[in-house]
Amino acid sequence: MIDKMMISKYFSKSQLKGLLKTGDVILPGTNVSPSFSSTGCINHIDRMAKYLSPDDLNGLQMVFFVLRWMPKWVITLLLKLCSHSNSFPSFIGAGLRMLEIGLKGATLSPYYANLTASGYEGNKVYDVIGWHPKFFVNEDGMPVKQTPVNLDSPTSEDVEKIYKVARESGPEIRDWGVKKRLQFISNLKAVILKNQEYILDRLQADTKKSRFDAITAEIFGVLDFLDYLEKNAVKILSDRKVPTPFALMGKKSKVYFEPLGTALLISPWNYPFYQAIVPICQAFIVGNAVVFKPSSDTPLKGLVEDMLSQAGFLPGWVQVVYGKGGKIGNALVDGKPDKIFLIGSQTVGKLIMERAAKYLIPVELELGGKDPMVVFEDVNIDRAVAGAIWGAFTTTGQSCTSVERLFVQDSIYEQFKQNLIKETLKLVQATDDDGNADIGPMTTRGQVEAIAAQVADAKEKGAVFLTGGDWDGRSEFVPPMIVEGVTSEMLIDREENFGPLLPIYTFSSEAEAIDLANDPEYGLSASVWSQDLKRADRVARRIYTGNVSINNVMLTEGNHALPFGGVQKSGFGRYKGEFGFYAFANIKAVLIDQNSAKMEANWFPYTAKKYRIFSDLTRALYSPGRISGLIKSAFYGLKLETYVKKLAKKGRK
Repeated sequence: MIDKMMISKYFSKSQLKGLLKTGDVILPGTNVSPSFSSTGCINHIDRMAKYLSPDDLNGLQMVFFVLRWMPKWVITLLLKLCSHSNSFPSFIGAGLRMLEIGLKGATLSPYYANLTASGYEGNKVYDVIGWHPKFFVNEDGMPVKQTPVNLDSPTSEDVEKIYKVARESGPEIRDWGVKKRLQFISNLKAVILKNQEYILDRLQADTKKSRFDAITAEIFGVLDFLDYLEKNAVKILSDRKVPTPFALMGKKSKVYFEPLGTALLISPWNYPFYQAIVPICQAFIVGNAVVFKPSSDTPLKGLVEDMLSQAGFLPGWVQVVYGKGGKIGNALVDGKPDKIFLIGSQTVGKLIMERAAKYLIPVELELGGKDPMVVFEDVNIDRAVAGAIWGAFTTTGQSCTSVERLFVQDSIYEQFKQNLIKETLKLVQATDDDGNADIGPMTTRGQVEAIAAQVADAKEKGAVFLTGGDWDGRSEFVPPMIVEGVTSEMLIDREENFGPLLPIYTFSSEAEAIDLANDPEYGLSASVWSQDLKRADRVARRIYTGNVSINNVMLTEGNHALPFGGVQKSGFGRYKGEFGFYAFANIKAVLIDQNSAKMEANWFPYTAKKYRIFSDLTRALYSPGRISGLIKSAFYGLKLETYVKKLAKKGRK
């Protein structure tokens, strides 16, 4: 039976079903030999189709599409007619013979080549017929086996091989085209849904996050992104016509979106599945080969490549490299990929950027934030409190767009604060397997220590911990902490808080809120809360950041049509949305002219007369007065064209 995940570069799903049905008519199997469909040899049909002439391939495509809708008895009858082709008039007989050759060639070739789908454990054709061919590929008669590339803590030599595989795979990926690549994306959606609980188990084992956090952010978010690709990739990546100005009349202008080649993707430890699948698929759908480096803290070892393999991704298209970041990261940059996309810390971002500069490799960096939440006095307090709690403490605060500074207008501050404390104390913190916990423990020991240092510094300098103040500074179950009295001298105010810390502040005016939100110099995300949407929009425009949610929190990430990225210390570049495609594309400008004898006005030779006419045309084109300008432009344009033709024939006198 056809593998539901099979994707052919040359045949549609419907045509493959026609081939499968025909194969089982020709090779139905016996008590000892397998049927055509049972071996899965159809999975290798592209190996044959690759070498067919365009006419033969088009003929097979058409025949298999028609046979898809025919009952098997009709196909059997058709093949019997083919075997009696000599009984028909010559032109009919010739057609039947060609049909028989095509059908039997497409079915018998992969079947008797002993080709099977991966995982097939039945009888092999050669075993049944008792014949095993020998093949020789070098002088001593031993077959050459390709040595697998080492992807686990690779050496510099291994990295060279990794990029060699990627560069060999790049043209193959590009050749499939966007529509065919999308079939792999659709397959991947189905694979993730099928393996949802297994993926969640693996995520919790590596990250320790609550199961509900995992399913919403890592599973739902990924599936929604893949759905966005299915609906938008073809349109966004299609060749695009753009206007051609009057001065270039007769020409056409287009934009092509082509793959860059090989993309190096480096992801963080906090959302290891989402931040793997999303950038991988964004780069792949444009047509790039991918080298992907996950964090060594949450590598999900083998999971991503397993999901991609089940979805039909071919070897070499996406290579996942494991190991500690420093040395391996340098080697991966030195491999000279065509694009580097990093989600991580400022420290790592600067090192990657510095090293990439030696090779002029384009880099995009998403480096975390210090996200402000600005709450005006006219909000629904209960809703804004709920948003602040989730925005600050989801994934135990280990999100680059977590709320890290909460600014509340002074007239509602006390009420807001009391509600915030009451609702925060209701959170359930535990390691769960049924979705019944709100937050889990911290993911890494290093991050526990970083939060402990910020907490100790804040306490020493006079901050008041309204919740979580009794944490021992060692347990990985870091409780949600609401902190008051924070000043600019404290680490908790200046550094990114990658944990469940929520400093709260007051403000009195709109201008003060904007100033507070814009300090320090981060700019990844923000949220503004107000009943007055004009005020909310005004403030959102004044906050220097890459993303703003109005009357919600961390929600720009929930719409995959929106680009994502930051400014200032939060990095630069955008991925996701339409602009995310362009992050991995060579945006090529193309101008098309006719292959005629016409000479261009701006070409040599230059003469005083040509200068005068061109000067008159310039004034006519760009001076005020639409109708008169159009008439004058047409007049001088025609005059210039006539003169250029004359120059082309007679030359400069």
